[in-house]
Amino acid sequence: MRVDECGSVGCAAAWVHSSGRRGGARALTDEERDAWFEQLRADRAAVAADLPDLSTFMLATGVRIGEALGVLGHQVNFAASEVEITHQIRVKGEGLMRIKTKSRAGERVLKVPAWGLAMLRRRLMDGGRLDQPIFANRDGDYRDPTNVRRALREARSPIGSETCRDLGNRLRKARRAAGLSQADTAAKLGWPQSRVSLVETARVRLEVGDAEKVLDLYRVRGGDRAELLDLATEAAEGSQADALAWITSHSFRKTTATILDDAGQSARQIADQLGHARPSLTQDVYMARRAKNPDAAAALETALNRSPDVADRLGHGDAADATGSYG
Repeated sequence: MRVDECGSVGCAAAWVHSSGRRGGARALTDEERDAWFEQLRADRAAVAADLPDLSTFMLATGVRIGEALGVLGHQVNFAASEVEITHQIRVKGEGLMRIKTKSRAGERVLKVPAWGLAMLRRRLMDGGRLDQPIFANRDGDYRDPTNVRRALREARSPIGSETCRDLGNRLRKARRAAGLSQADTAAKLGWPQSRVSLVETARVRLEVGDAEKVLDLYRVRGGDRAELLDLATEAAEGSQADALAWITSHSFRKTTATILDDAGQSARQIADQLGHARPSLTQDVYMARRAKNPDAAAALETALNRSPDVADRLGHGDAADATGSYG
């Protein structure tokens, strides 16, 4: 993967490419990784939440989000290019706890690529402490995985285009002019209350049909209605961010597994990287399905294509290959 001056991850160059196959582990493609980091760097809230660096670390290691948040500064060995994974952060009862990983297989020492080490070194040099979490909160304490996941969800749906923001602002004014709260609006439309807020802050798209229902509820008529519907039509066309709305913290884990799979790593090796005791789990959940016998088609092609009349016997016309020439 390419690393820019900030140490964040771009498309794959020094590392191998992931393939994003259908039907297997859903990994980010090179282009999606580029777009994801570009989107994060442009989002001040995402930067404040450490999402560019967290995404980099999870891609570099394949660790779970709770494991990433549990790594202390002294667990990074820069001389050996390694990080020690021993604990995870869990929410128990009233507070956060740093507990052992899920199994003995979860306790592991992982090699970290140079672009990942560059990010870790920068964080420690910028005020990080060896006895504190690498990804600490403002007070130097452990971060809540639930809050980090929420930040990821918000980053997947960043504040939209100027058109979306204009639409959201005008809908907010129309709602207030109608004397309705967000809760009132959600109840009357049968929406989750959060959706009204997301529309007004341009974090989700509003389909034109839904915009008409909203304007009916707010009793917007005449030229104002026509203008708002034009805005809704333009805003509904979507953006690059919509193509990334499926990304979760597990997407980075799946991406790491797929990259290693494409590089020829065995299920056992990938399981060790991910902290799985059973390689079968790694294969079922994180590794893409492949044809187990890729030479079979070639053997069948040879056997069944020896006779000029094979295609006639099979009912498929001329015995021609995909280019139209006889085999």
